[in-house]
Amino acid sequence: MTGRDRVFAALMTAGACALIAADPMHGQQSPLGELPVPAGNPITPAKIALGKALFWDEQLSLTGTIACGTCHRPQAAGTDPRSLLLGDSARHPGPDNVPGNADDTIASPGVPAHDAFGNYLMDPLFALQPQVGRRKAGPVINAAFAGSLFWDGRADSYFRDPLTNQVLLPNFAALENQALGPLVNTSEMGHVGVTLSSLSARLSGIQPLALASDVPLALSAQIGRRSYPEMFALAFGSADITPARLAMAIATYQRTLIADQAPLDAHLAGTPSLTPLELQGQQLFQSNDCAFCHSGPLMTDGRFHYIGVRPVAEDPGRGAFDSDPAMLGRMLTPGLRGLADRAPYMRNGRFETIEDVVEFYNRGGDFNAPNKASQVRSRNWSQAQKTALAAFLRRPLTDPRVTAELPPFDRPTLYTETTRVPQISGTGRAGSGGTVPQITALEPPLIGNANFTIVVSRALGGTNGVLVVSNTDPGLPTNPPNGSFANMPFTLNGNGAAAGHGSVHLNLSAEQLISGQTLWARAYVSDPGAAGGIAVTPAVSFTIFGQLPEMIFASGLE
Repeated sequence: MTGRDRVFAALMTAGACALIAADPMHGQQSPLGELPVPAGNPITPAKIALGKALFWDEQLSLTGTIACGTCHRPQAAGTDPRSLLLGDSARHPGPDNVPGNADDTIASPGVPAHDAFGNYLMDPLFALQPQVGRRKAGPVINAAFAGSLFWDGRADSYFRDPLTNQVLLPNFAALENQALGPLVNTSEMGHVGVTLSSLSARLSGIQPLALASDVPLALSAQIGRRSYPEMFALAFGSADITPARLAMAIATYQRTLIADQAPLDAHLAGTPSLTPLELQGQQLFQSNDCAFCHSGPLMTDGRFHYIGVRPVAEDPGRGAFDSDPAMLGRMLTPGLRGLADRAPYMRNGRFETIEDVVEFYNRGGDFNAPNKASQVRSRNWSQAQKTALAAFLRRPLTDPRVTAELPPFDRPTLYTETTRVPQISGTGRAGSGGTVPQITALEPPLIGNANFTIVVSRALGGTNGVLVVSNTDPGLPTNPPNGSFANMPFTLNGNGAAAGHGSVHLNLSAEQLISGQTLWARAYVSDPGAAGGIAVTPAVSFTIFGQLPEMIFASGLE
């Protein structure tokens, strides 16, 4: 047994003393050790509030549909519950770009491909639908202790100003480095050509959390009627919104997300808290090399290993940043706290249950390579042993505050979780090729949104049409009716039957709009293959929300 194994075995033994250090967030003691905080980014209440607002604000994406918190929800222990719930909508086709086979990844839907004006772009893999990432979202809970983040560890602890390249934080800054990546990733939150500078400028014109509902009372009180520049001034001393400050604020909030009140913590502190079955599973965990990688209070060694989930060539992992061939396919060891709520498992979301994971390790992995961890080998566990091990990995490692989303894990309700999302209903009229053109609306119908985007697709390419917006369903007349709100002409891209697509933008800043008002829209497309020469989409309905001038959504025109 190595020295590291002996340390972990001591920590995992009933009644053993866990590492105890002051928790700078709550003035309490934490069994997870001392929280590493960069000296150049001290924790303050104003910075926590700003970071929490930014983390849960879908307006950081131009479409208003994705926040940092969209993919990192407490109910899923800081990962993305949609990976398990959305079926094919959360599937990336994998390295071969062919959906439905073994190399697919179950991950997180982000934004549809789009440009700085909000026009949706035809993506070769996802068409006009939200793009899906290549790896499953990692947990944000307890990420404050990590020396590097992301599966490949590319977010390290050395933080430079994104604009000047000046070293701002020489250590403990993995969270700052991680925070900015998704904001400019065109699959996750960003649009084509997005820059951190343009994002910072856009934040100046939006009301914090204007799209959210059920904002926790404490956060709502801290925001008040302040703008983002005013919140940045409280947190940093001036109203300047810079990429570095953006990263520092989000990272500061993430440092409050410490889950250290699981049954295992009470057990290690001297209060017997595990059942006989869980204790048996704990013993199996210790004696079967599990603790070699999942060591210490956080149950991770913070290193990179290849364990045979998929062939090395499919995903280089850490090997993309290291010239050593032995690093190919290696991924950062995830901590196991909160594991019960984090399904599906592995970097590709391959396994739906903890039992699936236990079976994977029992058979010694599924693929081999020269650099495969020697600890991953056939175990021949009995069914009773597998049941005990799975039991230990569930309740003992789950902090009930996280699952229940209690402070500090409380959060707003996202726009995309509500009935405010536009709804498609009814039937349309088929055009050339017998295909009914489709209508899509994902974005928030917030008063003041000058760039509310409706997408028409699967229509005759290269032809003209009109989007009719009215207080009632415009229906299926032979000729396009006059909408009570707007008639918006458009020309579709593409060529041929069912190949036409285009974006139409509505300005929801009109004075006659009121919160609670429902509008209906259909697109009418000129098509000689349709009855009467006009193909029609199903209807989309959306209910206006928000107020003017207090809640203003940026137009997105940069």
